[in-house]
Amino acid sequence: MKRLILLAMAVFLVLGWKTTLDELREKPAVYQQLVEEGERYEENKIFVRAIETYKKALEYNPGSLDLELRIAADYLALGDESSFVNRCNAVNEAQNYPVPVTVMLADYYMEGNRNEKAIDVIQKARSYHKENADLEERFEKLKYTYRNLYISYDEIGSFCGGSAVVKSEDLYGLVNSKGKMLLKCTNDWNGILSDDGTVIPVFKNDEYYLVNEDGYRVEVPGKEQKIEELGNFCGGSAPVRIGGKYGYINSKFEELTSFEWDGATVIKDGIGAVKKGDKWALIDKSFQLITDYIYDDVITDEYGCCFSKGRAFVKTEGGYRMVDKKGGFVGEAAFEDAALFQTEQPGAVKQNGTWGFADLDGQMVIEPQYEEAGSFSNGLAPVKTLSGWGYINLSNQTAIEGEFLEARSFYEGTAPVKNGNQWTLIELNVK
Repeated sequence: MKRLILLAMAVFLVLGWKTTLDELREKPAVYQQLVEEGERYEENKIFVRAIETYKKALEYNPGSLDLELRIAADYLALGDESSFVNRCNAVNEAQNYPVPVTVMLADYYMEGNRNEKAIDVIQKARSYHKENADLEERFEKLKYTYRNLYISYDEIGSFCGGSAVVKSEDLYGLVNSKGKMLLKCTNDWNGILSDDGTVIPVFKNDEYYLVNEDGYRVEVPGKEQKIEELGNFCGGSAPVRIGGKYGYINSKFEELTSFEWDGATVIKDGIGAVKKGDKWALIDKSFQLITDYIYDDVITDEYGCCFSKGRAFVKTEGGYRMVDKKGGFVGEAAFEDAALFQTEQPGAVKQNGTWGFADLDGQMVIEPQYEEAGSFSNGLAPVKTLSGWGYINLSNQTAIEGEFLEARSFYEGTAPVKNGNQWTLIELNVK
C-alpha cells in the first residue's frame, strides 16, 4: 500500500498537479485558502480533513482534475480503497477517462495483480487518448498477462477448431477453448469436434462410433465394417483403417474411397496425404493425387492433419521442405523437423539441433536457438529454455516467463500449460 501511495503522489508531480501561484491569484481568496489548508492537512497526514477541505474547494472549481486527483490519492493514503476506486471511476465516467486518473487507477490494479480490471480501464482510456505514451506503456506491460482457468487434467492436447482432447486416469474427454467440458473423460479414446461442429469420433468398449457436441451417439459403423482405426473428421471426411488398409469415410460411415493405402492423414483445407509402401503423396479433397508418391514422410499434428494455412512439410532427401497446395517447394530451406502453422504467423522449424521460426514464404524470421518450440498464434509462441517452457513474442522477446513444465500454442487467447503433474489452461487478459 505504501508503494501505491508513493506511485500516486509521483503521478501528480510528473503531471503537474501543483496549482501555481498565478492560477491561485485568479481564484477567489477562499478557494486559495482551502487548497492551502488541504495541503497542510496532507503534510501532517490528516487525510480525512484534507479530503473534506478539497471537496469544499471543488465547489469553487467544479470538475478540477487536480483536486479530484488529490482527493483520490488521499482516500488511498487513508486506506479507504473502495472510496479511492469509486472516486476514480466517477471522474473517468464524467471526464472521458483523463490520463492522470486512469494511470493512477491502473497502477493500483496492477500492484494488486488485478490485471483484468487494469486492462479494462486502460482500454477505455485508449479509445479517448490515441497513442498516449503513459497509456501505451501500461498496455504493453498488461498485454501478455494471463489468468488461470482452474481446470486440471493429466494431459490437455493442442486446440484445433475450438476443442482439445483431454486425458484423466487413462481415459479421454474433450473441452472447448474456455475449458468447458464437451465430453467427460470416460472414453478409451476420442478425437476432436469436426470442423462443421457436428460429430466427434469415439472409441469405447471395443467399438467406434460418433457422438454430437452434446455427447449423444449419432452414428455407428455398418455391421460389416470392421474398423481398426478412425481419424478426425474435417471437410466431411475422415481417414479410417479397415482390413489393414486406409481409406476415407463420411460422417454416415459411408465409404468414400477404396481401402488401398498404408497410411492416410486428415484432409484439411482441401489437402491431405496418403502412403503406399514407404512413400507419401499429397491428395486433394476429391482424393485425387496432387503429387506422385515421392516423399519419405509428411509431418502431421497430433490430430492427424498435415496441411495448415496453405503449407505442408514433406521429407525429401535433404530434409523436410515446405510445400504449397500444389506440392511446389516454398523457399530453399530444409529442416530437421517442423510444426504445422497455427496461423499466418511464423511456424516452428528445427535446424542444426535447435528450433527457430520461419514464415509462410519459407524464410527464417527467428534463427534457431531453442531446445523445443511450437508455432506462433496470438503473437506468441511456446519455447523451451533452461528455465522451462514460456512464450516469446514476434520480436523474439520473452513475453511470459519460462515457468511451465510444458506449454502449447495459443488458440483464440487460450493455451494448455503443465504445472507439476497436471495440465491446465491459461487465458490472455488481452485477446
